[in-house]
Amino acid sequence: MARQLLGVIGVEVSAAGVAEHYGARTTGGVIDGWLVDTVDAGLVARIEAAGISSRAVPLMMTDHDATAAMVEAALDLAGL
Repeated sequence: MARQLLGVIGVEVSAAGVAEHYGARTTGGVIDGWLVDTVDAGLVARIEAAGISSRAVPLMMTDHDATAAMVEAALDLAGL
């Protein structure tokens, strides 16, 4: 559904497209940091060029360990 909705408002359907749409908080947007899945690792530089800290990590919460690793990555990205 997100693919259709983003297309309707003219937003590129990608992690970078969504990050650029919402924008960095430092420039009036709403995002400080953006975790993307490892399949989107090639977009991290583009997201960071938009002023948003970004990391590529596995985002599928398949089990407790995978979920904990994702949470740790989010906390690390937030500087906590």
